[in-house]
Amino acid sequence: MKKSLAAALLALSLAGRAAVWEVPSKGSPPLRTKQVRLHDIAHRHLDPFQQFPESFPLQVAVLWTRPDPDPENPLALVHSLKEMGIPFFITRDFAQALRHHLVILYPSVDSHTFTQPQAEQLTTFVRQGGFIFAQNVFWGGIQSLFGFRSFAPSRKRYHLAFSGTTDPVMKYLNRPEELEVSLGSDHFPEIIWSNGYVPETGAEVLAHFDDGTAALLMNSIGEGKVYLLGLSLLDVVLRSQNNRDYEAQRHYVNAFEPGADIWLLILRAWYESYAHDWVRLATIPGGQQSALLLSHDVDWENSFAPALDFARIEKANQAKSTFFIQTKYVDDANSKAFFFAPNLETLRQLKSGGSTVGSHSIIHSRGFNKFDLGSGHEIYPSYQPRGLGFDTASGATVFGEVRVSKELLDGEIPGQDTIFFRAGHLRVPYSLPEVLERSDYQFDSSFTADDVLSNFPFALPRDMGFEEDSEIYEFPVTIEDEESPGFAQRVPQALKVILANAENGAVSVVLIHSNESHLKAAAEEELLRQLPADIIKTDMVSFATFWRARDRLQWTVTATSLPGQVVLQMKSHDSVTGITFEFERPIATVTGGAILSPDNRHVVLQELGPGDSVSVRIRYLD
Repeated sequence: MKKSLAAALLALSLAGRAAVWEVPSKGSPPLRTKQVRLHDIAHRHLDPFQQFPESFPLQVAVLWTRPDPDPENPLALVHSLKEMGIPFFITRDFAQALRHHLVILYPSVDSHTFTQPQAEQLTTFVRQGGFIFAQNVFWGGIQSLFGFRSFAPSRKRYHLAFSGTTDPVMKYLNRPEELEVSLGSDHFPEIIWSNGYVPETGAEVLAHFDDGTAALLMNSIGEGKVYLLGLSLLDVVLRSQNNRDYEAQRHYVNAFEPGADIWLLILRAWYESYAHDWVRLATIPGGQQSALLLSHDVDWENSFAPALDFARIEKANQAKSTFFIQTKYVDDANSKAFFFAPNLETLRQLKSGGSTVGSHSIIHSRGFNKFDLGSGHEIYPSYQPRGLGFDTASGATVFGEVRVSKELLDGEIPGQDTIFFRAGHLRVPYSLPEVLERSDYQFDSSFTADDVLSNFPFALPRDMGFEEDSEIYEFPVTIEDEESPGFAQRVPQALKVILANAENGAVSVVLIHSNESHLKAAAEEELLRQLPADIIKTDMVSFATFWRARDRLQWTVTATSLPGQVVLQMKSHDSVTGITFEFERPIATVTGGAILSPDNRHVVLQELGPGDSVSVRIRYLD
């Protein structure tokens, strides 16, 4: 966290602090709780070849290039393709992959990957109009196909710049932040591995590293093309999303930082450029361009009453938000307790008025990322955490902060089921995904988008690792209000960031502390009024439930016996409204309960229930 932001948050957390606190709960009735079930972790370890099977011709074929019986988890590529809504399957079958028009070779190609006859088949495949995307190709027997003479591995390449090119895979990279990318801070003597290529004559360099070697190559062979990336998606996508990168971020918050997203956008452009009559699952519901997700952190005794002002202004502007509540029922060195009446009545009013509520922990400690895991059996009132200072505490555990806060919110607010969490000061322990999952949460918003280099929601891997996704989805914070100058003076800057994300179909999460509503609420209202009509203004819970359903949706597109007609079939795991598909070809008619957007290229599904299967017949314009 940047020093200026940390100082501002410290000042906010200490506002109203006195030397000695009276215990406000003396003589007061105990807080009501609702039992939180402690779930076991079900490690899936699913076979990727069974989890992502071949089901229709428009899928991208991911050819798994490792011969090992148990391959490394393809989590980085899965995140990239699913977040972009690109249909794909994973196979080890060479012939099966080459029956599809687009093939990704993953995770690398060395001298043991292909036989010489297979290398010749790959060349023929491309020459006859196939398209390949690969990363980290090392084998000399295939270098002429990929357009390089030699390569050099290194852990000392810190920057990457895209060349001025009109290649179609670059069509979404149009801003300075997208054309020059940090791979890690030069404060580290070594960072991620990269492979710099020396191109053959005729190959086009689309991006180069800071030492001048090629980072992304394109080579044309006959009717097809191959693209070669000298980086691993595990390092430039998943490592960043896990916040395990080498401080590659250029900002901490409040700026447009697409460092991981550019690789997702390149894959999207590759698919849209070369798949015939492509179809993609859109990132935003209802055929809209983007979504602004509004949230407020309520983490001070005087933050509750102003929250109602924000809720009123949002309702007047056809918007709503999620309030993350600190359930502080203990006095400590940082502040006094405030989770009691009349603040509880304010929470009930927020809920009944249409706002949604999430947890913001109990003691809101900056040391949360260093807390012990705990037993998972922490309950109110025996769980007694206390802050000893800004980043130290006694009696506090990760389980306690997560589970007991949910107990209290669900017990004190009628109809409340707390499924969203945000850590105090955005300090994240590696154990958080497990604790959230075991405590019946579904979503988290404890990172900043700039810090994880991504503006799209993503599944949060267990232990912030590289092997297995948890059931938790992360929605990182884009804009916050405490960095100097205050949010009231940064509305134009915030709007620029939101519009940059909207161009990519990404979302923007806004965090505004509700410690006062005079300046901040007016600034929020100004921002809402300036938003384009095709950017949804909604709360985090509503959009998160959409994204989760989208991520779990099963779908296919298959041709019929009639020319120019296809059938879109879906099966939904969850209840969801607004699932949207984008089509390359303009559409004439849609039957089956779906709605065709005015641009004739988006099909919007009406409400789907859990387990619903839907079939939509689509006729293209001639």
